[in-house]
Amino acid sequence: MKNVAFVLLLGIFGFSQANAQSTKEKVVIKTSAVCESCKNTIEKAVYQVDGVRSVYLDVETQMATVRFDGTVTHVDAIKKAISQAGYDADELPADKNAYDNLTTCCKKDAVH
Repeated sequence: MKNVAFVLLLGIFGFSQANAQSTKEKVVIKTSAVCESCKNTIEKAVYQVDGVRSVYLDVETQMATVRFDGTVTHVDAIKKAISQAGYDADELPADKNAYDNLTTCCKKDAVH
């Protein structure tokens, strides 16, 4: 009887772990970041999205890698956060007002 209960408990635990892992998603988004200040701004904005587990922006490639819980948020919400911070996110252009408020060094045509 103890063996049956143990097997059932192990099965339930295994199923819940497999189910929890299926919500982990990853997306790589092309941004218009040009400097470390841009990196900090974008990472901070993306971390504000519920369900985001991690974000890393490589300034050299302008690519943001985001890991998130797909049951809590989706790619469009992450792209919107980047856009609202003033930066392009793949095909989604930067919000004009946010872009206009960026410092000169963070504009797309800034020279570094």
